[in-house]
Order: sequence, then structure tokens, then C-alpha cells
Amino acid sequence: MWRIGLTLVGVILAWRIGALGVARLYDAELATADRDVAGTAQQALDWHGTQPDALYQLGLSRLRRDPDTARALLAEAYRLNPTRAQPLLALSALALTDGQPASAEHWVDAAAKLAPVKASVQEEVAAYWATQGRLDRAFVHWTRAIEAGSPRTRTLFSGFRELLATPIGLAAFRDLARDPPTWWESFFIETAQGKTPLELVQALYDMRRAPSAVPLSTPERMAYIERLLREKAFEAAYLAWINSLVPAQRQQSGFLYNGTFEVPFTGFGFDWHVLRHDRASIARAPTEGGRGQALRITFRFTRSRFEHFYQPLYLAPGGTYRISGRYRSDKLYTESGLRWALNCRDPDSQTLGESPRILGSEEWTTFSFEVEVPEECAYQELRLASVDTLRRDEAIDGSLWFDDLAIVRIPAMSPLERARTAARRSILSEEAQPD
Repeated sequence: MWRIGLTLVGVILAWRIGALGVARLYDAELATADRDVAGTAQQALDWHGTQPDALYQLGLSRLRRDPDTARALLAEAYRLNPTRAQPLLALSALALTDGQPASAEHWVDAAAKLAPVKASVQEEVAAYWATQGRLDRAFVHWTRAIEAGSPRTRTLFSGFRELLATPIGLAAFRDLARDPPTWWESFFIETAQGKTPLELVQALYDMRRAPSAVPLSTPERMAYIERLLREKAFEAAYLAWINSLVPAQRQQSGFLYNGTFEVPFTGFGFDWHVLRHDRASIARAPTEGGRGQALRITFRFTRSRFEHFYQPLYLAPGGTYRISGRYRSDKLYTESGLRWALNCRDPDSQTLGESPRILGSEEWTTFSFEVEVPEECAYQELRLASVDTLRRDEAIDGSLWFDDLAIVRIPAMSPLERARTAARRSILSEEAQPD
């Protein structure tokens, strides 16, 4: 038998009050009582026998033990108040129990048309069609319920994820993805951010990558890539991000993306990330002496460590790379300077190499450094940060410009760079030793 859900049985009833004061009192009790609802309904009817809500409640209480009486009570409740869909839903449940699917469908369709924007009714209609194996029709009404502002949307999403793990549910979602409903994006983001198995998240994403009436949205891509990174599926995350780029963005791709700063930052995936800083502004800007756009960081006399600009990388483990770029400053004041550092992010966080200290130069100045990526390092980042890693109140003021940043693979690290790397690691090792 089709279950009449909590949205129907447990609803707070809005009673239609007659002129009799005693019936009004019983009505108030019906609206709040958790015990003997049938008895309370009967008392209300004893005082005023044409209350449709009391008839409906009494009919519900007799669905199983006296279906003929229940049917009469529900029919009378609907006759007295033909604007309410709940009696029709109960009648459809009775018809289904009696083996009359055509009649059940008639009552369900009538209820759906009577309350097209009532979330609780649409949820019940959807539940009926789901139990009949018609998920295509069920999703039509679940969508109406969600669009009507159902307070059970999160619960519905949880149920959708359970459906997704079944063959019939997977097929239904594949059909939905061709013309996704309004709730799809929220559902996908919640699913990707939660604990749903990765293979199901990937299945949903692949459905949306297929030809569709609605293009895959940026928030969907972001949620998917973030989930892949969380699962340490770095290659899949990088490929998903690359495939999300438009032609103008793809022209900027390489070991380092958008190192000339010609396209806007998106802040997700393997693009540049800008973290909020109260006393520093980070933006692209045209500059004299440069070509097109450049990166401009303006400090407003801040006393805090800077590490607010970085890009995740997917460099091949075991490879050797040269990082280079140009910079100039405008009235820059810094106590310890800044530098670019290439860090390993997984499995362990460690600095693989860093640029010479940047203290300021009013003329464009080139810099470069080389790194070897360990075989076990599968995920990296390039980050601009204050040189002093321990001091948190370093003063910085003025502007700093960067342009033409690039990463290229080289056959081997030069002897000079190898010596610099060994010296830096020796210093770090000494600093890590206890006094």
C-alpha cells in the first residue's frame, strides 16, 4: 500500500471553524493533540457534523480497519471542502489497496491539479509515482515541491542520493540531466561536498557533461574539482579543470597557468587564488614598461605576514623545473622581503625551492630558480609569501608588480641551483633543531 507520509498524517491541521463555540474548542485540541486524534475528531463532529477537517481526520484513522467507512468520510470531507487535496490522496491510497490502480491514479492526478504549488501535496503525489516505479513522473512533482519552498528539501535530496545508488534511479537521473531541474545545481554541490561515494559523484558529473539543454555551471565544476582534490585524485581534478577552460583561457595553460595575467582570476582549481587581506589589494592591471596586464599588489602599511597569492600545480613527480618571471616595485618598503616558493602539498608540506629575496626595484628585474619535484610529491603550489616565516608583524608598504611568470621543464638542475638548494635545506634543518 502506498504510504501516506508525515507530510499528510502529521500535518498541523488548519480547521474550518463553524459558529458553535464547543466545536471551536475541539478544533483547537485537534490542531495540537498527539493522542486519540480520532476520538477528538468524533467529538468535534458530535457538536457540528459538517466539519470537513474532522471528517478527514476520522477517515484517516479508519483507513485500515474500516476502509468502507473511511472512504465515505473522506468523500464527504472533500465534498464539503473541494479546495483541499488531502482527502483525494487518502482516497487514492484506498483505491490502490483495493487493487484499483486506475482509480488511484485518477485521485492522485486530481490532488496534484488541485494544489499545484502546495509542497506537501506534491511530495505525496511524487511518493505515489515513485512506489509505482514511475520516477519520471515522481521527479516532476518533487521538482514542484522544491520550487514551492518545501521545508523538506534537504530530506528529499538525501532520498535522491539513495535512489542514485540504484539502477532505476541512475537511469532517471540520466534523463533528468538532459534538461536539469532548477534544484540540480544545489543538489549536486551538496552531494559533491558530502560523503556520497566518489563514483556516484563522478557519474552525476559525467551526465551533465553530455549534451544538455543547460550547460554545466561553474559552481558545479568547482564543487566537483574540490571533491576530487579532497579525495587526492589530482590527475582527474587537473583534467576536469583543463576541460572547463574556454579557448581564451586555454591559451594561457602550461605548467603554470596565466603567468602573464592576461585573463581574470577565477580562484578555483589550478588557477590563481587570491586570499582576502585587509591591508593589501591584489589585482591585474596594465603597467608601463610591460605588455598587456600584470599582477599588482598594493600594501597599505600592513603589519602581518603576507602569503595570500598562490596557484596549485600538477607537475610530474621526478621532474626538474625552472620558475622565472619579472618584477618591479613602486615605493616598496619591506623588512625581510618577499619571495616565490614552490611547495609540495601532498603527501607532506615542504618547500622544494624558492626565488631570491625580493626587496624592491623600480626597474623591471628578472628572477629565476630551479626545483626538483620528488617522486612522492603528487601535488604542488607556487606561492608568493613573506621571507620571514616566523615573524607575524612584519611591516610592508608600497606596490609590487609581477609579469611573465613561467615554469618550464629542464633536463637537470644546474650546479649553482643545486648548491643553493642544499644550503637552504641545511639552514632549515638547523632552524628545526631544538636549542
